[in-house]
Amino acid sequence: MLFCADHDTLKSLQLPEGVRGVEIEPLRSIEAYSEFMLKSLGPHIRTSHVLVIQWDGFVLNPDAWCADFLTYDYIGAPWRHVPEPYSVGNGGFSLRSRRLIDMLAELDFAPSHPEDLAICRTYRDALERRGIRFAPVSLANRFAVEDGLLQADAFGFHGAQHLPRVLGAEELLAFVRTLAPRALSSHFFGEFLRNIRDAASRDAALRPAYKAFSEFLATAVESLQGGAALTPQSLGVCKALIRYGQYDTAARLLHLRRLANGSRERKLWLRLKLKSALARFTGNGL
Repeated sequence: MLFCADHDTLKSLQLPEGVRGVEIEPLRSIEAYSEFMLKSLGPHIRTSHVLVIQWDGFVLNPDAWCADFLTYDYIGAPWRHVPEPYSVGNGGFSLRSRRLIDMLAELDFAPSHPEDLAICRTYRDALERRGIRFAPVSLANRFAVEDGLLQADAFGFHGAQHLPRVLGAEELLAFVRTLAPRALSSHFFGEFLRNIRDAASRDAALRPAYKAFSEFLATAVESLQGGAALTPQSLGVCKALIRYGQYDTAARLLHLRRLANGSRERKLWLRLKLKSALARFTGNGL
């Protein structure tokens, strides 16, 4: 297994047995990561294929490995929002052939971000004309999950929104404690809130993590002052807070939005009051 990182990061880590540290130039942005994956990964690969795993994904079910995966040059979890044949797929947990990696480095095109969309949409036709094979959706569904519900029979997954369903109580609590306020604007925020609430409602051992996440939300919302409270992302956060039972924090965010723009946002306030009243009446809450 390879762990690619810059010199200072590698120096600060004690890697587990079987993991080889590979020193690369510091990746100071997500765009730099995409450029590295498209143009600079090849010299570090010694095998016919490489399994790419980012921090928010891992192998879920080793027994689900299928030799057919190796008959394709690229396989990743399907994207529901992308039409076929370009819906395969996500790069955060993906299997890529050395042939694809070398071809990407050799082709005369400017790297673009995100790298998985560049491979699977922007340059897919050109790659297929050169013999690169993308796995079909049916096989990609067996390989990994990103969008939608986590499938226990999938080989792996990608996406922080799934972590409440796969981490143990102590691991999940530790993860929640690493979150910074910018997590509110992440694409996984709403699903993560739903999943950690649902997981805690089923397993009492996860309730400390849910409590810590609720406390994090209350603190993080205070960073949304002025114009920051009026962004589309903040509106999405507000709706998710109401939808998934964080009523006090939703009320605080609505107040911050009113201070910023003077609007009462009556529909959102009414939705909040109705949902919170129903939760009190039914006792449906943590």
